[in-house]
Amino acid sequence: MKTIACCLVVFLSISVVLIYGDSRQWGRRVSGDRLLDYAVAVNNSLPVPEKSSIYRYLPAAGAYRPPNITAIVARDNVPAGKGGYAGIVSGGVNQSNVTLKLTSKPYQRFNFTIEIYGR
Repeated sequence: MKTIACCLVVFLSISVVLIYGDSRQWGRRVSGDRLLDYAVAVNNSLPVPEKSSIYRYLPAAGAYRPPNITAIVARDNVPAGKGGYAGIVSGGVNQSNVTLKLTSKPYQRFNFTIEIYGR
C-alpha cells in the first residue's frame, strides 16, 4: 500500500511540474486563423511572495458574430525559468472570450507575451 501511495505522489508531482510550465499554449493555429489580440503583461514591482495579474480578451461590443478562439499562446519572456505561470480561469479555445491568470514565481517578476488567434 505504501508503494502505491509513493508512486501516486511522485506521479502527481511530475504532472504538476509538466502542467505548469513557463510558457503555455492551448489549442492549435491552423490555416486561415488571424491574430485577434496581442498583449505584453509585465510586473517588475517590489519583491513580494507572489504577484498576479488578470488578462481578459473580450470580442468587440455589439459584434454580430464574434470570432471563435482557436489558439492561445502565453509566452514567458523571463530567462532561466524565473518567470511565472499562466492559467485559464474562464473561456478559452472554441469560445469567444478568455480570461487568463498570470502568476509569478516566489519573489520573482513576470513578463508574458500573450497572443490570441481565431477565425
